[in-house]
Amino acid sequence: MLSRDVVKEIERVVGPEDLLEESEDRACYSYDANTSGETPSVVAFPESAEEVSRILRLANEHLFPVFPRGAGTGMTGGAVPTAEGVVLVMTRMQRIKEISPEDSVAIVEPGVINYELQREVERRGLFFPPDPASYMYSTIGGNVAECAGGPRAVKYGVMRDYVLGLEVVLPTGEIIRTGGRTMKGVVGYDLTRLFVGSEGTLGVITEITLKLLPLPEARETLLALFGSMEEAAGAVAEIFSSGILPSVLEFMDEPSLRCAESFLGAQLPEAKALLLVEVDGLKESLGGAMERVRRACLSSGAKEVRRATREEEVEDIWRVRRCLSQAAYALGPVKVNEDVAVPRSKIPPLVAGVHALARKFRLPVLCFGHAGDGNIHVNFMIERSEEMRKKVERAVEELFSLTLSLGGTLSGEHGVGIAKLPFVKMELGPKALEAMKRIKEALDPNGILNPGKVFLF
Repeated sequence: MLSRDVVKEIERVVGPEDLLEESEDRACYSYDANTSGETPSVVAFPESAEEVSRILRLANEHLFPVFPRGAGTGMTGGAVPTAEGVVLVMTRMQRIKEISPEDSVAIVEPGVINYELQREVERRGLFFPPDPASYMYSTIGGNVAECAGGPRAVKYGVMRDYVLGLEVVLPTGEIIRTGGRTMKGVVGYDLTRLFVGSEGTLGVITEITLKLLPLPEARETLLALFGSMEEAAGAVAEIFSSGILPSVLEFMDEPSLRCAESFLGAQLPEAKALLLVEVDGLKESLGGAMERVRRACLSSGAKEVRRATREEEVEDIWRVRRCLSQAAYALGPVKVNEDVAVPRSKIPPLVAGVHALARKFRLPVLCFGHAGDGNIHVNFMIERSEEMRKKVERAVEELFSLTLSLGGTLSGEHGVGIAKLPFVKMELGPKALEAMKRIKEALDPNGILNPGKVFLF
């Protein structure tokens, strides 16, 4: 526990109304959407970069750990405390400072909710594409720290593709700026990219300059059902080779379909795989583009293709995909959610391998995700027992081995945090890990900022 004198010093920085000390309050900040950790000594809500700087200087003086946090929607424990210390919640810093149609940039504080930013820029005819599943309540600062993705990544990329500049408080308390509001800039090292995806281990982000795009004029949506995963993957390849770059290209396997069917109380045709495809752009160009998508699906063996013509039909199609997080619990009360990514051509062997693991370990599983960029969400659904936990741990390790053998990566968008920490060495070699440790030691010599994350340090 922190000494009473240190707690008083932190209270003088943020004020008594922005400091939580009661055990019930502190317990709420010991976990994220999927992972539990230690209960922090105190929880502080800074409202400026200067307050963050003062707390980090205190941390270095008194050698206590600090854990930056946004809305707590992460899936791997990136913001979860690994020891007693201070959780630094950035949600009070929630101003949209500027939206510039002339420069196509937005400048925001880290506590701004992704959805709120999307709404504000769309009112000005602009577009902010990054759309993680948690976009309705996750913060921009958390999205940047984890380099969040989402369904639109297939066409528009992930969070790092939209971060032009940052204000960052280094672990030792110095405030620096990286990048700027220009679309190009090659002066010095690309520190902006270094901080994006660093999971709060290298600095606390206090301001973000984001690139914006013109808002697409229109979109069209299509759902296709297939008799096999191989046929669905063939359709994905055919769509790209036809010259179409979808804005969304999602897939679901057969267990996902059956879960959605049960959850929605709707009868879906018998199928082994589903593709959900969206294209966007100029209204007059979409009809021809969607016709190419339809033909690509049919020529690859689609049993049924549904093209939405009204907004209600679009919502009906998306409801099948969006319900899966809740629908999956029909298979078990505990979800073990992994977000591996492989080259698009390797989706069929990955999904087949996952179902082979499910049979081997007798575990319910469903796979769905982003077929356009090969980022697959593998969900093992288990009972609450030590035996099931041990079985799923072995299954996850074999899943990671399979993923790497297919040229993939252990995480496409959730990050490492603490949940994937034991497996990092499977993907990263000792020289790469040593280089990362040297960067961490240079910026955080006392190891106070989000220790025990990304790699063991």
